[in-house]
Amino acid sequence: MISMLIIRIGPCCAIGKNPAFARRMRVRCSASTGETPTQPATYNRGMTTDLEQRFGFLIVDVGRLYGKRYDELAKSSLELTRAQCRMIAYLAHYGPINQASLAERLEVAPISAGRLLERMEESGWVVREANPDDRRELRVSLTPKAAGVLTSARRVGDEVQDEALAGFTAEEAEQFGEMLQRVRANLGLLVER
Repeated sequence: MISMLIIRIGPCCAIGKNPAFARRMRVRCSASTGETPTQPATYNRGMTTDLEQRFGFLIVDVGRLYGKRYDELAKSSLELTRAQCRMIAYLAHYGPINQASLAERLEVAPISAGRLLERMEESGWVVREANPDDRRELRVSLTPKAAGVLTSARRVGDEVQDEALAGFTAEEAEQFGEMLQRVRANLGLLVER
């Protein structure tokens, strides 16, 4: 007799909150093998250990390599780090934002964002001002100096993109970008609720 077991992550977090994921993660265990719900279930989805075939590994590794290359070019041509360029790009996109929200978007600790902002403020890239609606909160915005370097930072990004997509046709590059947007949308629905 085969029974279905839904894997649990952590002491109180049932996968059942996401039905599609739960369906994929159901594991069959047989009463004849003595498996019980308290024993770890085996997972095998063509369980390849070849990292070159693992989607998550490839995405993270491409991001790591892309970032390192961006850093090389940005430091030599802009005298900015990738972290500084990202901060400028986020501020240009979202407009003035509080320090905590900026740290969250950059996926860094608030104290790390604060240190980076201090250096950028000293160099004239950003200003921090009290929020008129809540004086305890500092809002970060770009200076004209930062707005002027944004085009150059985008050029560096375009150069890295061209290097990364070397050998792709224009159609393949466009399709690849569209696929990545779909992956981001799928995960965004689950993570950024």
